[in-house]
Amino acid sequence: MAAHVLTSDLTGLLHETKRKFSDVKSAAEKSLADLKSLGGLTEAQLAAELSDRSTFVTPFIQACKTKNAKVSAIGVGSLQRIIVSKALARSRLKEAVDALRDGAQLGVDVQLKILQSLPAILQNYGDEVNGPLLSDILHLCSTLQAGKNAIVNNTAAATFLQLVVSTFDKVVDEDASSAEVQTVGEVPTETGSVALKPAAADAYQVFHDVCLLTEGHKARFLQEAAFTQSFGLELIESLLSNHPNLFITHPEQTFLVKSRVLPLVIRLLSDRQSFSTAVRTARVMLALIKRHLIQMPDECEKALSLLIYLLDADSAMLWKRALCLEVFKAICADAELVRTIYSHYDAVDGKRNVVGDLMGSLTRLATEKPAVIGLSTQSTVPSTQFPGKDSSSEQAALEAGGVAGIIGGAVGVGDLNVPGLSTQWSLIRVPCLEQLDKQEPPVIPESYIYCLTLNCVNFFAEGLAKFILPLATPVERSKSTKPRSRARSATVNKGSDVDYNSSDSTAVSQSPSRTSGRRKSTRRKQYLPPNPVDLKEHPQLDEILTAASIVEACWPAVLASFSTFLYASLDNDFYHNLVRSFQKFTHVSGLLRLHTPRDAFLTTLGKAAVPSNVLSANYPSENQQGSSNTKGLLSVETNTAADRTSSDVNSSLNSRNLLCLRALLNLGIGLGPVLGSAWSIVLETLQQADFVLYASSRKASRTASTSKPDLSRADSGALTANLAGELAAVEAVSAKMFEATKNFPDAAVVDILTALSRLMYETETTDSPAVARAEENARPKPPRSPTFMNMHKRVGSMASNAVALQISENVFPLAKMAELGHINISRLLGPDASVTGWDLLVGHLASVSTSRNFGNSIRIKAAEVLNEISVLAAQVCTDEGVENIGEIQRRILAAVRSGTENEDGNPADSATKSTDLEIQQLSLESLNSILEHGGQSLIAGWDIVFEIINSVFELGDGDAFIREPIARSPKLVRSSFNSLQLICSDFLSNLPTSCILVLVDTLHSFAYQKYDLNISLTTITYFWNISDFLQARGNSGLITSKATNEEELMQLLQRADVDNVSLWLVLLLRLTAVSYDIRAEVRNGSIQTLFRIFDTYGHKLSPQAWRPCLTTVVFKMMGIDQPEDTKSQASERKSWNDTINLVLEGIGTLYAHYFEIFCEQSEFTNTWRVFLEYLDNLLKRNSYEVNAMIFKVLTQVLEKVPSPDKLGDCLQDTWTFWSSQGQKVAEGDMDGPGSGIQDCLTAYVTAFKPLYRLIEPTIDVTIVEKSLDLLKECILFPDAPAYFQDLEFLTPLQQAVADNLQLIRTTGTEIPQLYIKKVSSFILFPYLSPSSLSKNSAKGSKPLTYVALSMLAMDLLEKTVQAHALESEIYESGALSELLAALSHPIQLKYNFPPASKPTKYQPTWQRATVTAISILRHTLHGPALSLSISSSTRAEIVEKAVTITDGILRAECPDTMPDDTLQQHEQFDRDHFSKLRGLLIPVMQEEYVTTSIVEKYAAAVYTNSILFPGIDDGEEVLTAAKSDKGWGRKLGYTGDAVPRKRSALGYDCYDELFQRLDKSESRRLADVVAPYLIARAALVLRKYIADQPLRGNIPQPVSHRKELLYTLKRLTELETGVVDGKVKGMFHSSGSHSQMVVANIASAPEGTTKAHLFRLLPLFAQVVKVASKDSVVLEAAGKVVEKVWEEVEA
Repeated sequence: MAAHVLTSDLTGLLHETKRKFSDVKSAAEKSLADLKSLGGLTEAQLAAELSDRSTFVTPFIQACKTKNAKVSAIGVGSLQRIIVSKALARSRLKEAVDALRDGAQLGVDVQLKILQSLPAILQNYGDEVNGPLLSDILHLCSTLQAGKNAIVNNTAAATFLQLVVSTFDKVVDEDASSAEVQTVGEVPTETGSVALKPAAADAYQVFHDVCLLTEGHKARFLQEAAFTQSFGLELIESLLSNHPNLFITHPEQTFLVKSRVLPLVIRLLSDRQSFSTAVRTARVMLALIKRHLIQMPDECEKALSLLIYLLDADSAMLWKRALCLEVFKAICADAELVRTIYSHYDAVDGKRNVVGDLMGSLTRLATEKPAVIGLSTQSTVPSTQFPGKDSSSEQAALEAGGVAGIIGGAVGVGDLNVPGLSTQWSLIRVPCLEQLDKQEPPVIPESYIYCLTLNCVNFFAEGLAKFILPLATPVERSKSTKPRSRARSATVNKGSDVDYNSSDSTAVSQSPSRTSGRRKSTRRKQYLPPNPVDLKEHPQLDEILTAASIVEACWPAVLASFSTFLYASLDNDFYHNLVRSFQKFTHVSGLLRLHTPRDAFLTTLGKAAVPSNVLSANYPSENQQGSSNTKGLLSVETNTAADRTSSDVNSSLNSRNLLCLRALLNLGIGLGPVLGSAWSIVLETLQQADFVLYASSRKASRTASTSKPDLSRADSGALTANLAGELAAVEAVSAKMFEATKNFPDAAVVDILTALSRLMYETETTDSPAVARAEENARPKPPRSPTFMNMHKRVGSMASNAVALQISENVFPLAKMAELGHINISRLLGPDASVTGWDLLVGHLASVSTSRNFGNSIRIKAAEVLNEISVLAAQVCTDEGVENIGEIQRRILAAVRSGTENEDGNPADSATKSTDLEIQQLSLESLNSILEHGGQSLIAGWDIVFEIINSVFELGDGDAFIREPIARSPKLVRSSFNSLQLICSDFLSNLPTSCILVLVDTLHSFAYQKYDLNISLTTITYFWNISDFLQARGNSGLITSKATNEEELMQLLQRADVDNVSLWLVLLLRLTAVSYDIRAEVRNGSIQTLFRIFDTYGHKLSPQAWRPCLTTVVFKMMGIDQPEDTKSQASERKSWNDTINLVLEGIGTLYAHYFEIFCEQSEFTNTWRVFLEYLDNLLKRNSYEVNAMIFKVLTQVLEKVPSPDKLGDCLQDTWTFWSSQGQKVAEGDMDGPGSGIQDCLTAYVTAFKPLYRLIEPTIDVTIVEKSLDLLKECILFPDAPAYFQDLEFLTPLQQAVADNLQLIRTTGTEIPQLYIKKVSSFILFPYLSPSSLSKNSAKGSKPLTYVALSMLAMDLLEKTVQAHALESEIYESGALSELLAALSHPIQLKYNFPPASKPTKYQPTWQRATVTAISILRHTLHGPALSLSISSSTRAEIVEKAVTITDGILRAECPDTMPDDTLQQHEQFDRDHFSKLRGLLIPVMQEEYVTTSIVEKYAAAVYTNSILFPGIDDGEEVLTAAKSDKGWGRKLGYTGDAVPRKRSALGYDCYDELFQRLDKSESRRLADVVAPYLIARAALVLRKYIADQPLRGNIPQPVSHRKELLYTLKRLTELETGVVDGKVKGMFHSSGSHSQMVVANIASAPEGTTKAHLFRLLPLFAQVVKVASKDSVVLEAAGKVVEKVWEEVEA
């Protein structure tokens, strides 16, 4: 409480009383002053300070007495805050209560504040509130409760209840207090009177008045207080519930209850009371029965009897019956209360059997109206379901099970007459006992009382289970297994209603998968749950005996009730609770060793799991009885749950059947050790469920395959998913049940085996022979009740023998025997096989598998189980270790072998023979499993193992060592081979030496068998393993052999002390024999394995030890060839080619790796020649692949030859072999695709490299020439690799040839010029037609371009010429001329060669040729080469070739599609190289040996390429006029578009070259030849202007023409020629024998002039001046020319 709140209240009070109530005003002012004087305190400090100032509350108390609404409201509110904060002085408490009473007549807000203040008074001032003050407070509250305002009324009622409870709380505190308190009076009790303390006295007076007021009498202590009977009952119930011990410890209160309360409630419940009163009466009665039955047994007996009586339909209305059932529901939920009731009434003679009568009444009530609960032959889901709490999945699943349609039609939520029990309409939202605010009874569904009945029975069973089940589990065990159990429950079925933790008593761990490789198989301590009745020292023994008596007395009624509801229409929640309770009650019966109720409940649950109508619906028809059902759905080898839900709608189990089945299996877990003969009930039910599920799934699959799809069942996916989950849960629990048997006693396991064995012989008159033998020494079974004898035997009474046989045919017992054997294998290997069940299990399985009286599928299944258990026993024997392991191993092997023996001699048909083979296969597979897990620990019986493995073969005729085996069956071969695999992989070291040879023979048999290719291939790999094993057992040094050939080896094998080397050689010999197999994979695998063995151990063989290896193995490998009858088949030829390639590769590797060792042999020459002969013979196969491999192998071997002397004479043989081939390796009718040509030739060419290394010391021109010719042959073979362009890159073959060209040494006599000539031809390959290159042709092969090869040849030749430039032979032999001629070819073609016009990032061929040619000419025309003694004609020929190259550089026919930038780059390239070449040629052309014709050829080339407009300029005509004394003639004019040539810059370079040659500083000889070409070139320009300009008129001259004209006039003006002996230099041209040609004869030309060329062109100049009258620029330039002429004349 903050100070400012009080300040505000006081200020408000002052404001309201400033005109009236002066006393209030004065007191308020004083209190306000006191409050201000206390400033700065906390709320707690302020409250404490105010509680010491008694006058502070005076204004508020006075305000309440004013009766003024506003003033009183302020006073009440302030008092409420002061009381709550404990700021009220205790001396003013009475005045404060009176003040509140004065304000009680004001408004609702004030009344509510008063009610808020009253509990605070008792809480904060409880010690002062007693006696009259307490009475005043309660009276004030009662007064407010009597008001008309509902809010105030309800609040006052709640406050009154709180005050009364607080009064009783004070009693509890008073009793607990150690302080001595004076009594205040005495009150009567049942035995007299008792003195009471203050709080107890107050509580007594209050409770007494409450009882009086409830009975309708006047109160004594509470003065004039009054309230309704309902409120009084509510008060009583609240006090009885909140303080039950107080009414027991205080006799005065007990007396009041016994004398007042109990008679009142019995009377009220008996009379016709309102619903409100009846509810409160029932609540009070329930509280009395639960808490005061012991103190008031007679009165409670009357109350219970009354409640039971009211359950009858004729005794009370529906709502009153429901109210009574709710009371019994609460009683049944209290297991201790039920036992108390039973012990006080049912167990006492002369008393009423209250519990028994209650159960009987519930049973009668359950069957009262079968139509209401939807009772039928099978439990159903109520027909009306809504997508709320209980969705349609349950209904759909049941409809899928064939129980839909019992009750049809849609029913609304408000319809209370829907048959069946459902949480949607059978329950009310709030139970009647909780509807305290209702005056009238609610609308109660007719089925509500049956829901309560079901809940009562469920709670009854649950209560017994909660008490009994923990007693059967030792504390330490339950603690240790609890986490495991929880984890298991979550794994198996999360949230399952029937998988409760009662199974903890069996200490079960999660079941491992049967197919997994691991098994937790240690034998655990056997556990037998104790009978709780036998726990004599238990502190609750009397309670235990009472519970046992309850079960024994009530089980028929409970079973009747459960059975009724099991077949009623219940929703999911009700049904799950029912099954859970049923299961728990059965569990309790079993633990208490009550066999009769246990078996009765088990049988009932079994019938609910597999109803008789469902079982009958799956009976096979006559034409189906012969069919065999080899695999059930709940057996061990089951499919996935999702695959099994395609069930027939009229004959399958539904989810509720599966739920019952799951409960039954859980009982098998919990009661397994004590079930005894009742195991037959559990197992038979499980078998029938398995049969029904399998049969219904088969029907569904047949229906789906023969009928059209039913569109009305489109939601079948949801049904499948629902049933799949239930099936998975059942499977999990089933596995869990059998897993639990590992903790059972031996006798319990024998009971299970006995039950399973009898299921196999159910149609026979006698039991299983194994069972009969086992029962001779069986323990005595506990006696069963005569009234329940054979209750579980339903098959004989319901089905024919054929049906039972059909159920037996699904091999369910065998599957469960397998599961049981797996789980209890450690137990079965115990010392006494008859006690542990080994004899019973193995004897039964063996008798079934070997007897042809059983069906084939049964025999096979029995054999499977027998072998599985045998294998598992062997694993346990190895892992866990047992005594007498040898004896146990023999026992296990005997069990495996017993499955293959046919005990009867009945004739067998084909199906039976097939079954016999399959059983033998199972034995072989078991042997494999035994070896796989424990072969390393097998101490005996290896000969038996090989006998079993080889039993699948029958040896045919032939060589004893290469005999072809005959296998009995492919399956047997595969199964037997698995064991052989293990032996070869893991157990070779365990085998004695005598078994190694047997093992090799066995491997040979498996490699040769034709049934399974993979087995043959795998067997081949084991030859490698055995080879390693034998080598490891031998000496670590060099291997030597006592045998030198095959005959000696066979003799050594007959000896007892055969050595490892001989065994190793036999292994190689057998592997060689496999290499001749007709199957490509087998022979290839054997070949690869054989050569790997040699590769691994060849280094350990001495030279002489290699002799038997070569002669016995390697040379035999060379004999592998394709059979004649298959050579015509292309596919066979291909596969044999692959095989030969493998042999080749392997032999080549041997010769390469061990060449040094072979050289040390005396027979090396023969070894090498055999090798070459083998290669030569293989060439006759005409196969690209083989030929390629031949030369690859040759290359590999030759690379390992260190020097020529190692081969000796064999080197010449090798050269002869290689040089005799060439194109022949790829010619003719070859096998293989065309792509093999390149590989073949490449391999051949590559072989030259290592061969050349060996023959290089003795190389001569003949060898070089032969080599170059062969290389050329190969490279010209008309075949191109696929998807390969040799424009920029070399093909593999070309690269190989290029490598060899670089390899060949060019030094030596005649070798350089030969090399240059041969390689020069390579340059021309791109420019020759394919037909001219090679006479061969390849089908479908595109021709090669040889461009990349041509450029490579240029590089090679450039280097070669540079290296031999000072050797005159390359000149005189014509080699250099041939080279230059070859280079000129691409230069002259240029863009006319198609690949040259394609864009590429590499240099074009003509450019590469240009660069190469200039480089070669630089080294051969200048420098030291000039001093060589070379004939003039040779030099002239070289110069002429150079002029030809020059012409090629200048000439070009540019394609229109070429980009301008590329064209400019090419033009610039030619300009640069023309300049370089001109610098090389001009000095040389001045030499005498250069003829005039060569010079004139050069001038003509320059002149031709200088013409810029070849389309309109007639160069030849003008050139002829320039060379004669004729006039210039007349040219026709042209005004069209004049486009200059694309390489105009190079044209101007040529024009400049003509001017340069006539310059006075140049050679006279060159000027004499070039002068007419220059005059003609200038005349072309002048004549064109003279002819065209008049036609143009005022049209401007084209820019290109104008540029050319002005350039010509300028250069002619600037040109100065030389003068010699008074003659005009350049006017005459003479050449040896040619006649003198007058070029210019100008009489007017002055002697010694340097402008003679102007006089020759003077007539044209005159015409230019005439025509250019309107063109000042041209006129000016022409005028300058005329001026120069005039100047020369004047001079």
